[in-house]
Amino acid sequence: MAIAGAEAASDQRARSVQRTKGLVAVTALLLLFAAPFVFNTYFLFVLNLTLVYAVAALGFNLLVGWSGQIGLAHAALFAIGAYGSAIAMEQGVPFLLTIPLVGIVAGALAVLIGFPAIRLTGFFLAIATLALGMAIIELLKGARSVTGGGGGMNVQVFTLPGITGSASTYFVTLAVAALGFFLVRRSLIGRFGRTLQAVRHLGQLSGSLGVSALRYRLIAFGLSGFIAAIAGSLYGQLQTFVFPAMFEMNLLVPMLVMVFVGGAGSHWGPLIGAAFAVVLIELFQDLGDLQAIAYGVVLMVAIAVLPGGLVSLFATFRDSRSIGRLFARRTASEGSEVGR
Repeated sequence: MAIAGAEAASDQRARSVQRTKGLVAVTALLLLFAAPFVFNTYFLFVLNLTLVYAVAALGFNLLVGWSGQIGLAHAALFAIGAYGSAIAMEQGVPFLLTIPLVGIVAGALAVLIGFPAIRLTGFFLAIATLALGMAIIELLKGARSVTGGGGGMNVQVFTLPGITGSASTYFVTLAVAALGFFLVRRSLIGRFGRTLQAVRHLGQLSGSLGVSALRYRLIAFGLSGFIAAIAGSLYGQLQTFVFPAMFEMNLLVPMLVMVFVGGAGSHWGPLIGAAFAVVLIELFQDLGDLQAIAYGVVLMVAIAVLPGGLVSLFATFRDSRSIGRLFARRTASEGSEVGR
């Protein structure tokens, strides 16, 4: 009888937690949906930038946090999305159609980059992918007739009927971010996520479990590039003008900050890290060439103080003694009521 009561109480708590999470998610989406009607243009831009970076960090986290590969071509793949979408729109392709198209192109390129690189590990993988990313940026600079070279190019702004350009960009970004986080979370809480974690911790030894480490690492590279390019297309719409220097180290370092400070390998770390990075961007915007150094210092301090990232603060609070005693009393109370 007591065991049955405990199981019923546990099921009730699980359903309560799920309802609470669902309510929080719906409330957050409603608040975000109302943002263009509440905030001024500047705050809407900052919120939009946070969502774009969150999508970019979502793909980077999939590669770095879940599969354990320090691939540093992410900013270049992000650039491919921004440039690819802008160029396609100049050729008459609707913006909404360019989003999946640039994702597919960048995903395929990421697999090509990853194929020779995944046999490397650690520092060597980081250097190899960084070099390939720099080569992509140099190609963008050299293709002046298509990309405008170092001077950059304008981006046509997509506008929804009856809505301003900034609000249109925001609503598209919000929709893509919500869908992206939902789909990635659904895939990572299942078999795919567990397999990536096994590949991350066991490496080639995962072959003894019947899992191909190389195949799953390539999948991680491809999905990461796909998501990065989608974020890049949204970034181009937000900035309305793109040039190669935007996608060099001054973007790659903040992306690392987003993943590791937010919480590498967590579900909500990219969103938390993106919000944190945008705050740093606002604080460090007057540092000029010292921005990358400032970001690096913040990254080292954050990893030293919070190895699990900012997302671990919530777990620390949840597991604290006072909260634990509160939930223990509540559990005992629910168990006694069910037992009656």
